[in-house]
Amino acid sequence: MNVNVRHHILTFTIVCSGIFFFGCEAPPTIESKQNEKAQESMQTSLVEGGNKATQLATIHLLKSRLLDAYTLYWPLISSGYQHEQLPAVLSDPLPELRVFGIERVAVLLRDGDATEEELQLVVNHLRDASPSVRLAAAKLLPEISVPGLPEYVANSLAVENDKLVIEEELSFFRTRPNPTAIEPTIALLTFAQVDSAANTLIVLLNSNQISIETKHRIVLTVQRTRRTQDSPALITLEAMLGNLNEQRNLIPLLEHPNDEVRLAVAKGFASSGYALPLIERANNLELYEYALFALQKQVGIESFKQLMALYKPDNESWNIAAFSVAITLNTSSLLRADDMLNRIEKNKLRLKILNSVWENAGDKSFASQKKIAQRAVPLMISTDDAVGALQLLDVFGESLVDEDLLALRFSAAISASAWDAAADARSVPEPWITAWQSTLDSDTTAAAVILQQITLRFEDQLTPQQIKLLGIVQTDATEEQNQ
Repeated sequence: MNVNVRHHILTFTIVCSGIFFFGCEAPPTIESKQNEKAQESMQTSLVEGGNKATQLATIHLLKSRLLDAYTLYWPLISSGYQHEQLPAVLSDPLPELRVFGIERVAVLLRDGDATEEELQLVVNHLRDASPSVRLAAAKLLPEISVPGLPEYVANSLAVENDKLVIEEELSFFRTRPNPTAIEPTIALLTFAQVDSAANTLIVLLNSNQISIETKHRIVLTVQRTRRTQDSPALITLEAMLGNLNEQRNLIPLLEHPNDEVRLAVAKGFASSGYALPLIERANNLELYEYALFALQKQVGIESFKQLMALYKPDNESWNIAAFSVAITLNTSSLLRADDMLNRIEKNKLRLKILNSVWENAGDKSFASQKKIAQRAVPLMISTDDAVGALQLLDVFGESLVDEDLLALRFSAAISASAWDAAADARSVPEPWITAWQSTLDSDTTAAAVILQQITLRFEDQLTPQQIKLLGIVQTDATEEQNQ
């Protein structure tokens, strides 16, 4: 009798007798005696020979009952003993048991109890001889995190020949794009799963840089493949990686009657920053979105000007694009962009941009920082964030001797009711009086508080004209002192 058959019969017998991993004997029952008779019958059938179909059917039945036994009894053993037994199950000669072991690791993983050693054993099964075992391991990849995982999966993808396993590994890289997967995915552009490989490559290339030579090689491969099995994903790859002439040849497809084809070209153009054909067709709402995306791939004030030409009120996609482009501009161009946004009263967006730029302004010159602060602080005050404005200005430290910055600090301190900070910035009454006058009509309560501070801090410095202007009632002693 075949050695493997003997092994499976023996394993099955041991498992079903309740000795394999429980270390205890169950009392015999009618059912167990029937099982024993069935086992004897199957062993006799195999030993005596019979036709090949009978042997295969018997082996299949043995495997099925063996797996049923594992499935039934495994959850009854302790977690610690499961961990002890898993390496043996994962290395069992029977592929079905290796799949079972992977499935048990999945259960432990979702319970937060799988060990790194067990997860690594699962990953190693991407090189298993059995496609079903490799597939079980590949399906668990999105939930696994072990050192070197992307590199190992990429190496496995390079030699995999099972379509289902390939699909799972490609799917893994669509959620965890890693540059090591680029080459094996390129090789699959001529394989059966062209569309899946192309979609994966699009994700990989949007996250990783490649050389001009590699781009050219991909385009040539895509063009050859498109002659026999075209797909929208292949069109997108050619549109995003092709040179200007190759991209121009694809422009007519933006008018194609098939939506998938039109959007495939638009997606490729947008990814490469080829905006002009999309801008020319921006009356189409879907192509408008891709035009905005394409402009975000460009750098410079010209791109921002083109965005302004595409402006639509209350359009969040446009706001995102404007923010994305603006924060990449140098200070001079940023101020020009800020002026454009000011003209269409996009103050909330202006402040978001200026705050973002300010967070990364540490390496900018003092002059550039000052210009940004002069735009940001008044906006922060106007949106009731005077405290934040003060904190922004604190970054200047000893540089706050600059008159323009002191004026900003005083305005922020007055708005934040930070009276000592206001006095540090302006130690004479005139700026305080100006601040009081500017709030009289808009906020009488705030004006009254400022007047109180002027009286407390500067009463002995006020001129008769200022006292009269402020409406301060003086005592006789105070009047004699002022005279």
